[in-house]
Amino acid sequence: MNNFRNDYSDFGSKEIYQEINNIFDKQISGYGTDEISNEARDLILKELGRDADIEFVSGGTATNILATTFGLRPYEAVLSASSGHITHHETGSIEATGHKVVTIETSDGKLRASDIKDFVENQAGEIDVKIKVIYISQTTEVGTVYSMDEIREIYEVCQEKDLYLYIDGARISHAMAANSSKLSDYAKYCHIFSIGGTKNGAIFGEALVILDENLKKDFRYYLKQRGGMMAKSFLIGLSFKVLFQDGLYYENAKRAYEMSRLLVDGLKDLGRKTLFGESNQVFIKSNPEEIEKLQKENIFEIENKKESIIRLVTNYRTSEEEVRGFLKSINN
Repeated sequence: MNNFRNDYSDFGSKEIYQEINNIFDKQISGYGTDEISNEARDLILKELGRDADIEFVSGGTATNILATTFGLRPYEAVLSASSGHITHHETGSIEATGHKVVTIETSDGKLRASDIKDFVENQAGEIDVKIKVIYISQTTEVGTVYSMDEIREIYEVCQEKDLYLYIDGARISHAMAANSSKLSDYAKYCHIFSIGGTKNGAIFGEALVILDENLKKDFRYYLKQRGGMMAKSFLIGLSFKVLFQDGLYYENAKRAYEMSRLLVDGLKDLGRKTLFGESNQVFIKSNPEEIEKLQKENIFEIENKKESIIRLVTNYRTSEEEVRGFLKSINN
């Protein structure tokens, strides 16, 4: 079977397990205060090119809860694209903290600076929630990629309107492969962002980068209270240490991106248009009969059953044989 289900259904990069074996008998302190996690922090800080607090969190949902709600007062809310991950894929986790997620309809998963500014300026005042956090993801939920100019423009609106910009970077590695951006770029144009590990070779976990001084203060109290602080968080730190010490993080994402280009180009040669395909998530329109045929040889997710839209995700383990196998099956 050619596997395009997602970019996290594997054990992680083998180099991480080799490192675990190397230190298997070592006693390690807990809760992210250990030497391994600090080495990982130093590697990430070098990439950022500036000071920041870095916390290692178990997964994407916990990271999003922590990052979006820590700086909020009870009457403040989060603004997201209608397709944002926090709106449909996290079981109302933000709302469960008592904060509303307000959405803007978009055609490509992206929020625009002008839309944010217009929305905030035209809120009804104290009879409504007050927008305080702008949530965007890089890449978006439909696989589109923000340019750094787009992110800079959003950040400038946030600065003007006294808002926090949070970038959900669950797939930020794939965005960097697609548009040649760097972690240091993101560190310039937001208040807080995550570096995804789960979807790019880590065993599990995300690195949350806190840039704004107001968000740094007492954050670890909130991290503990919300269940995001793990006794054995050194395992997340170890993943990030291995991924960043010799460039494996970038190599993994580059491989996934190259395979997505092979897939998109192959589909184009067959006369099949992609709905979205800028990154390692590729969406195409199909039909029930074709889906049934494709599922005999391929594994993928049906994004929209009603419209027969399927999602094909490449990752660092995707092979050329798998891509060509899918193209062959769709062409038969």
